[in-house]
Amino acid sequence: MDIVQEGMKYLDSTPSHDAKMELIKTLRAVTEGKIHVELERARLTRTLAKIREDEGKVVEAAELMQEVQVETYGSMDKEEKVDYILEQVRLCLDKGDYVRGTIVSKKITNKTFEKDVLQPLKLRYA
Repeated sequence: MDIVQEGMKYLDSTPSHDAKMELIKTLRAVTEGKIHVELERARLTRTLAKIREDEGKVVEAAELMQEVQVETYGSMDKEEKVDYILEQVRLCLDKGDYVRGTIVSKKITNKTFEKDVLQPLKLRYA
């Protein structure tokens, strides 16, 4: 777990796009199927999805995000979970998969937004 977290610190300072992609690929391979680093894997996946979306590969970005089921993660705080799910919904809608977008959006209930901290996310949800 410590080595994965240490590797993630170097993502922003990688010398090239190729080096960053290789580091993400390696860290995702190391974290695959490991429950004690599920949070790090989710964050790596989101970073990779953002890169793919910036490259114009929205379908690939959406598929990457759908691999991760953050609603079951106990190590992720509520705000980050809701934000992650909203990002999954947005990517589904961007690729035109309205059925999946609707299904994913139902992972968030109205009760979720009762905390004041989540009010900005409530605006994105609505």
